[in-house]
Amino acid sequence: MRIRMLAVVAATAAALLGTVVPAAAAAGPDSHSKTAQSELAARPFAAQAATANLTTAQTASLQAKVDRYVTRTGGKQVALNKIDLNGRGELLVTVPGERHPRDFASGDGSRIAADPCLEGSVYSGWFCAYSGETYQGDALRWYYCGKRSMPWGGYGSWINDQTPGTRATFYNSSGGVHYVTPAPFSYSRSYYWTPVWHIRNC
Repeated sequence: MRIRMLAVVAATAAALLGTVVPAAAAAGPDSHSKTAQSELAARPFAAQAATANLTTAQTASLQAKVDRYVTRTGGKQVALNKIDLNGRGELLVTVPGERHPRDFASGDGSRIAADPCLEGSVYSGWFCAYSGETYQGDALRWYYCGKRSMPWGGYGSWINDQTPGTRATFYNSSGGVHYVTPAPFSYSRSYYWTPVWHIRNC
């Protein structure tokens, strides 16, 4: 039977102390605070951060993670925590300190983003890799066939929920085959990513 993750407790409401406000509305002698808020408000997707009540520190830390991933993958940021991989895959990033990526593109940003490898029908066609064990952390997932770089190391996890018979291949730094997954539905709750430099899902 496929693994289904138990419902995760909804993220607690973030303190309003760091909520982004327009620079014109800010008052007080702290010019450094006003400058930081103005810079944050000018960034793309600032409205999503404000709707989700993320603090200034949370938003800045999340954006720093996204920026690093964009550099590593060559993708394009399309939401506060979502990177599009040339229309062939996507990478969802967690708010630092949280276990699962949120859905900032709809609602108030408090809900966990849907995961096609853990939800819905078996053999959904998706392959998902996670930066954390037990399907937690940042999530790299794709539906269309292709070879992509692995943007993290250490222990994580993966799920192969592609069509029957489809296997994913992991490659090492020299381009050799490091591992081939079993056919769907297959998974690893704990997998060491450091030797893996690229993955071809199908």
